[in-house]
Amino acid sequence: MDKQILVFGGTSEGRQLAEIYIQNHIYCTICVATEYGGQILPKSEYLNIICSRLDLDEICNLLSGNLYSYVIDATHPYAAIISENARSACIKTGTPYFRLLRGTTDNNVLNNDNIITFPDTIQAAKYLDKTTGRILLTTGSKDLHIFCNGIKDTKRITARVLPSVQAIETCTNAGLEGRQVIAMHGPFSKELNIAIIKQTGAKFIVTKDSGAAGGFPEKISAAIETGITVILITRPVDEKGYTLNEILEITGTSSIDIPRQISLVGMGMGTPGTLTADGRKAIETAELIIGSGRLLNSINTTGKTIFNAYDADIIYNYIKEHPQYTHIAIILSGDTGFYSGADRLYSKLSGYNIKIIPGISSVSYFAARLKTNWQDTRLISLHGRTQNIIAAIKNNYRTFALLGTKDSIAELAKTCLDYGMDSLVFYVGCNFGYNNEKIIKGNPSYFTEYINQGFLYCIIIENPDACQNIITHGIPDSQFIRGNVPMTKEEIREISISKLHLNKDSIVYDIGAGTGSVSIECARMAYNGKVYSIEKKEEAIKLIEQNKTLHKTSNIEIINGTAPGILEDLEPPTHVFIGGTSGMMRPVINSVLSKNRHARIVINAITLETIAETERIIKETCPQATDIAYVSISKSKTLSGYNMMTGLNPVWIITLSY
Repeated sequence: MDKQILVFGGTSEGRQLAEIYIQNHIYCTICVATEYGGQILPKSEYLNIICSRLDLDEICNLLSGNLYSYVIDATHPYAAIISENARSACIKTGTPYFRLLRGTTDNNVLNNDNIITFPDTIQAAKYLDKTTGRILLTTGSKDLHIFCNGIKDTKRITARVLPSVQAIETCTNAGLEGRQVIAMHGPFSKELNIAIIKQTGAKFIVTKDSGAAGGFPEKISAAIETGITVILITRPVDEKGYTLNEILEITGTSSIDIPRQISLVGMGMGTPGTLTADGRKAIETAELIIGSGRLLNSINTTGKTIFNAYDADIIYNYIKEHPQYTHIAIILSGDTGFYSGADRLYSKLSGYNIKIIPGISSVSYFAARLKTNWQDTRLISLHGRTQNIIAAIKNNYRTFALLGTKDSIAELAKTCLDYGMDSLVFYVGCNFGYNNEKIIKGNPSYFTEYINQGFLYCIIIENPDACQNIITHGIPDSQFIRGNVPMTKEEIREISISKLHLNKDSIVYDIGAGTGSVSIECARMAYNGKVYSIEKKEEAIKLIEQNKTLHKTSNIEIINGTAPGILEDLEPPTHVFIGGTSGMMRPVINSVLSKNRHARIVINAITLETIAETERIIKETCPQATDIAYVSISKSKTLSGYNMMTGLNPVWIITLSY
């Protein structure tokens, strides 16, 4: 075996060196002071880990076998004893020694009246003994005895130390009680530092200048924001050494950028019991965990930096601003592939090495609780989005929906009743995976006064009267409420709708909607879109409302007014049907094209004047394609036992495609 490299670590820089050597297939031994320090290092055949506080003689014995080409001292800037021992041992054994320097903090950060500096811990302890107020020690367990001996009232002290057995024993031996100890692995975010300061009621925070890698700027920012005093133990003067890149060049190692592994972890219901083994592993190996407060509170974050956030932009900026974290877990509720924030995060973090770990979806969990399957269930979400749930319920025996707002269940129940859907069965579930999990069964009338308790709810709706989903348009005229309002006849309506070329999320204007027959057929086809029924006559408006309820087309919005003026505040259309404009054809089409130059327009014309006006508009607006059909329909009529054909008014069907 070639000669190895010996690293004295226990810092993020030491771990980074180990990862670089592993990737370069270079054998390396790394010495850390504690078992915990060894646990967080990567596991590899190229890495040997020694967990012990070595003295001078032990280091000399380690180097005496001429096994190591270089010794890299990547210990903490304040670990003076181990650095001196490593340096002396290298001189005795003739082994090249290189000190890895941690970047210093910008003087602008330290230039604050709230920061008081001391050359060592003894002087800092003497100063603090003469003050009042609680003290947050963030200098680790090694110097803890100095503060506990130098400050008479040790009840004032809260110590933040590594989550290792040795560190906890040191705290206990120094006389600190359990509530005076915070065992966590850093570095820590500004937000977490603020939370700890507030939780402990600290008036002083004691720290060393551990640089950006040690989270020092975040401590200072938190202290300044909370208005507490920083007791800063300054670094040893005249420290000499090399940067990471210089050491890699000296040791003949390629400077590999350690890929930042970001795992998007589906947490299932947000409880440990619904977290997969892969998800648990990703969280355990992460240095930084990001997620909402509810999810963070449900897992063990001991020894981790946590950041409470769920907005993709905020998460992206935080990761970008904290390059010291190479293993990151972003935890998300439910399944990463089911109405999850994972989509936007994956897009936002596309420059990183992303691993997606799916979780148990709420629909899967819900169906299991009801002891049923969900493969034929229509899945939608009303949490922060708009979808046509009435169409889903109408056409499917079972519909699942994610709900959000406090009154969403009651509103949904009332809407179902408005559309005459009183035979439905609601299964309402909340707090999945928790001790207070609840599933309530009832028909819509049972839930009209139901008030959500502030949690995210799910609902499964069973419709015993679900109809077979007809995939073509073609509602007979007899199935519309007619009144005395003219209606586009069935055959003309079906030809016109076929010319529209609708898709499931089209935005349709029905201008001159009459009874709403065209609107209703379009709404059934564009079930994920929207239809604006535009009509000026009051009698017709009432008929459209009645037909909308009769045919359960909740994605129709009725607009009472005259085009083109009434179109101004509507969203741009993708498709437009014009059944009548009261002589305003030109301004109507101009208004439509100003909203969407590529809208597809179908016009029904029965008068020569309308046809002539449309011809002039075609020449002026220059559509890419024009289709004109002259349609004459005859319908049979029984007279004295004979079927006689009766002719209807001929209609021009004109299609403009831009």
